[in-house]
Amino acid sequence: MVDADLMSAHSEVQRTDRTGTIWFAAALLSVTIFVASLILIGWRPSALPDAARIVWWIGFALAALGLGGIGYAGCPIYWGNVDVAHAQKSLAIRAGLVLFLIGGVSIAVVTLANS
Repeated sequence: MVDADLMSAHSEVQRTDRTGTIWFAAALLSVTIFVASLILIGWRPSALPDAARIVWWIGFALAALGLGGIGYAGCPIYWGNVDVAHAQKSLAIRAGLVLFLIGGVSIAVVTLANS
């Protein structure tokens, strides 16, 4: 049986603060490695056909929004009480991860398909 205190909003906010920081660091590291690789080989989004370039930039925007959501979830800043923070951080971490993954996959697919 799970202790009720472990599932409380306060415990969830603390857990999201801790894991959000780890997720943010991992996401930032993956972006850094990917972008550094593209820069080193001299690849630019302008090398893509028009439609692929639009998809690439949309994916980039989604990944950036996702990274922002993950970063917000990892920040120990609260607006209001613990219940409000719990709702905001739960949404931020989930939406951030989904947007980051969708954006990252679309960037990778477009980049690899047009290389």
